Amino acid sequence: MTSAEIAKIALEHKNTGNDLFKRKEYAQAVDAYTKAIDADSSQSVFFSNRAFANLKLDRFQSALDDSTKAIELDPSNVKAYHRRGMSYAGLLEFGQAKRDLLVVLRAKPSDATAKQTLALCESMLQRERFERAIRASGSESSEKLCRSLSLSSFAGNTDVNKYEGTRLEIEQVSDDKGKPKGLRVLNMSKEFISHVVKEVFLRGKSLPKVYVAAIVSHAESIFAAEATIVDLNSDEVGGKISVCGDTHGQFYDVLNLFKTFGKVSDDHAYLFNGDFVDRGSWSCEVAILFYCLKILYPKRLFLNRGNHETNNMNKVYGFEDECKYKYSQRIFNLFAESFEALPLGAVINNDYLVIHGGIVSDESVTLDDMKRIDRFHQPPRDGSFMELLWSDPQENDGLGPSQRGLGYAFGPDITAKFLAKNGLKKVIRSHEVRMGGVQFEHNGGLITVFSAPNYCDNQENLGGIVHVCPGKGNKGVLGNDDENLFIETFTAVEHPDIKPMAYSNGGIGF
Repeated sequence: MTSAEIAKIALEHKNTGNDLFKRKEYAQAVDAYTKAIDADSSQSVFFSNRAFANLKLDRFQSALDDSTKAIELDPSNVKAYHRRGMSYAGLLEFGQAKRDLLVVLRAKPSDATAKQTLALCESMLQRERFERAIRASGSESSEKLCRSLSLSSFAGNTDVNKYEGTRLEIEQVSDDKGKPKGLRVLNMSKEFISHVVKEVFLRGKSLPKVYVAAIVSHAESIFAAEATIVDLNSDEVGGKISVCGDTHGQFYDVLNLFKTFGKVSDDHAYLFNGDFVDRGSWSCEVAILFYCLKILYPKRLFLNRGNHETNNMNKVYGFEDECKYKYSQRIFNLFAESFEALPLGAVINNDYLVIHGGIVSDESVTLDDMKRIDRFHQPPRDGSFMELLWSDPQENDGLGPSQRGLGYAFGPDITAKFLAKNGLKKVIRSHEVRMGGVQFEHNGGLITVFSAPNYCDNQENLGGIVHVCPGKGNKGVLGNDDENLFIETFTAVEHPDIKPMAYSNGGIGF
């Protein structure tokens, strides 16, 4: 085959990738660009385009590798510098991101996205320097905000006087010396939650700050009392446990989920498997609703921590800015602290381990080891804690590098060994969009469930839900091979014309 023929084939694959990208079929676009690269690996644009598609899939490490190769082939490829800068930002490597973005802005001084991301990087670098200085001085406070919150500190707020609707009774929790030790809601009710949803949130209003603070403080104390890996039994929670994946601030879809599949009640428990904030522009509403339900139904509503229930991700993907816009920095700080109390997983009926990301890379780590993880802090950048939040499955056996840059990719053999070693039937995880809402993987040993339909208003995926209901499963539906699981999907519903991350003052939007 002549070089001209090879170039023609490669260009056809690249054009196919461009068409798929325009249709927002990013995974298929990656495949098309890969075929172009396989045909002709000398073209910088092929790698740069694949980097952009990988960014759309949150595959930051893959996007970084592609961007770097594109720059090696063509040092003048400004788009490649831009995409590498965005990749570094996605990997929370803000210093390196800043260097690449400055290259972009020297060539294109008015590039709005580069300017916005550079501002984020500079803010995060300033925060990191401040936090290092605090740690070095030894003045970092060990006192938990949720556990030291004083009701009197909200005395100057007038928003509670303007609030019209069902009132909360809030109790000041104190120690034996009278020192404030947080707040507790005394009268959480279905009536209050219904009023908040219909008359406050759906009307675009906010709750009084003292109400939100009390709800978060109270919920945090419940989470903190739970185990790192919670043991759940369907017989003990009414017979049905519905496992949901990422909801990412898509409040209207969360309401539709409850409308479609049933509300939390004495005979219907829910487990939301992390990433309930960030990306979507109603993260505050989703978090407050879940926390209210946790207070009202502490043994029927359960929340696992996801990789987005962390400070850096909240800074980058919108939740912190949304909190500050709708409430205050202190309210965000309360939420951030409550996220540190969230369990990392749950075991249902001694059969199903529910974790946000994936299995840890160290094969010697058992379920009992996971239960002993100290979770009450921000996750490190390596180790079991981080991998539970970040890892993803792969088709091939063994361990591979993560396309995200954090955690690992684990194969079917890793899943099978873990299940056998710990006497489990399946791992249920979330963390990734699945177009069908639910996908059985790894020879049926792994289920991915994702519950944010039409994710970020552009993915056109279904939302999924996995009901654990012994003996009442719908075996054969969507690849279901388990008579104790009932699989269902749902579509996105309309919401006000507010874009994802609408309140972000410098987050990353790809």
